Amino acid sequence: MSGEACEWSTSPAYYHAAGPRVEGVFRRVSDMCTYDPSGSPLKSDPVFRRRPLAGKANSTYRAGELSFHLPPDLGALYAVSPLAYYLGAPVVMDDEAYVDAGDWIAIPDIPELEAWAGETLRRTFYLDCAVRCAAVSGGVLNGLDAGELLGLPANEVFRMGPGERFRLYSSIPVIPGLPRWHMAAYLDPIPESVEALPFLMRSLAAIYTPRATPVGEREVVSMSIREFLGKPEEPVKTGLAGRSIVLPSLREAGSQIWFSDGFPVDASKMSLSAASRIRPGRKNKSASIGIICNEEAMSGEVDAIVGALEDTPASVEILWDTVVGGFLNAFARGFDIVQVIGHCDEKGFKCRDGFASVNDIRENRTPMFFFNSCASYREAAMLVDRGSSCGVATLFRVLEEAAVDVCRDFYRMLGAGYTAAVALDAARECSALGKEYLLVGDGSFTCFGGEPLKPFYRINRRDGGYSLNCTMGNSDKGHVVSSWSPMGRMMASDMGFETGLMQEEQLAAISGKFKGYCRYGHRIYDSVGDAVRMATEDGRRRR
Repeated sequence: MSGEACEWSTSPAYYHAAGPRVEGVFRRVSDMCTYDPSGSPLKSDPVFRRRPLAGKANSTYRAGELSFHLPPDLGALYAVSPLAYYLGAPVVMDDEAYVDAGDWIAIPDIPELEAWAGETLRRTFYLDCAVRCAAVSGGVLNGLDAGELLGLPANEVFRMGPGERFRLYSSIPVIPGLPRWHMAAYLDPIPESVEALPFLMRSLAAIYTPRATPVGEREVVSMSIREFLGKPEEPVKTGLAGRSIVLPSLREAGSQIWFSDGFPVDASKMSLSAASRIRPGRKNKSASIGIICNEEAMSGEVDAIVGALEDTPASVEILWDTVVGGFLNAFARGFDIVQVIGHCDEKGFKCRDGFASVNDIRENRTPMFFFNSCASYREAAMLVDRGSSCGVATLFRVLEEAAVDVCRDFYRMLGAGYTAAVALDAARECSALGKEYLLVGDGSFTCFGGEPLKPFYRINRRDGGYSLNCTMGNSDKGHVVSSWSPMGRMMASDMGFETGLMQEEQLAAISGKFKGYCRYGHRIYDSVGDAVRMATEDGRRRR
C-alpha cells in the first residue's frame, strides 16, 4: 500500500466547454438567483428569504444594477450561485470572470474562485446582519459597530441597492470577529447537480468542487483515536483503489455536506433527491421510538437508549430478535425513529430467519433512523432515498462499548431538543471511534419539540486558559439572539461565537448566564456551569 496521498476528484465529469446544455444550466441558475431580486439587507433574516424556484425569474429585475459574469464552467457557476441568489443578481455566461456592480470587480479563476465566493458570501451576509440589526433595532451585533466600520450611518447603508452595498463591503480590508461559516457543500460540477441548489441557496451554503481520496478502516480508526487523545495529526495512507469510504478535502465550516460519490469521513452524506425534499423541521413534543435488537449480547445499547430518554416524553417499543418480515414492517408502522442494533453485511441486516435489506421495504413511514450495525452506510443511503429525512449509520465495524456510548449521548442530546446533526457531532466528539459514524440526509431534523436555535456549548482549554464556543443547529441562518459575553449581555448572531481566552474565575463568573448543554473534555454536561466546575477541578489537579 502506498504511503503517498493520491488526491482525486470524485466528480464523474466536468463541464468547462460551452454548449447548449451548459447554457441551459446557466439560464436556470440565473432564474433561481433572480426569483427573489430584492437584494435588501432584510434578506439576511430567513423570514424574508424565499426558496428559489427555477424558471421563475423576476421580470422586474433592473439589469445592470449588479450581475456576475462567469466563463462556461459549472464549477464556477455553482460556487457563485448562493452569493448571486442572496444579492438577487443574475449570472451571465461570459468570456471573463468579473462582477459588474457599476464598477467592474475582477473574480479569480477556478479553483481560487471557490474560496473567493465563499468568503465574499460570509462577509456580505455578516455585514448585512450587522446593518439590519443596527437599522431596525439600534442594536450592535456581536459587538460590531456597523456604522463605525463602514463609515456611514447604518440606516443609509440599509437603503442602498445590492450593487452599491457590494462595492462598499468590498472596500473594507478587515472585518473583526467574522464567525466561521456555517455550511460547506461539495457538489459535482455537472448539470444534474442543479437540483440541490434551491436548498443550498436558501441555506447560503458555500459550494465547492468535491475532492477526496479513498481510505480504509485502519486509517480512520487511527485518525479518530489520535484526535480523541489530542495528539498531532499524522499523514494518512490513502489511495486504496475501489474503496467506497473517502477522506474528503474539507473547507472550514460548521457543517460539511457531501453530494458526490463515496461515503465521507467527517462530513454528512446527502443525495440530490434528498436535498430537493428538505423542508422546515418537525415541532412535535413527543416521539415514538422503535428499537430493533437482534443480538442479545448487544442489549446494553437498549438500556443506554431507554436511560437517556427517561426524562423525555418518548414512547419506546423494543422489538427483540425479529424475523425478516417483522424487521421490514417496523419501517411502515410510523415510528418517529427506528433504531437497529445487530449485525449488518453486504446481504443486509441479520434477522432470526435470514437477512433484511432496505431494498425490500415496501412502505417507509420512518422519518429518522439509527443503524448501529457494522458498515451500515449503504443501507442508510438507500433508506433516505426512499423517503426518510435523515439517519445515522456506521462506516466500518462497531465495537460494542463505543456503540453504547455514542447511542447514549446521541439520544440524550436529541431528547433535550437538539438537531440530529448537533446531537451526533457531540456524541462523536466524546467517543474515541467517533469518525466511524456517518450522518445521512437532513441534519436539521429534530424531535421532542426540538428547537434548531438551541445553543450547544464547548469549553476548550488552550494557552493556559479557556474559551467558550457556541453553535446552533439551524441551517437557515440570520436570526439574532440574546447572549452573554465577559462584557455582559449582547446581541449575537446564530452563526455562533467563540470567546477570547478567559481564566477559570472569568469563565465561572458568566457560566450561569448560558442555557444549554455543554461539552468539556470527552463528556457532555447539562449546563455550562456544570462543565465549568469540572474544568475548575481539573485545573486544581494540574496545579
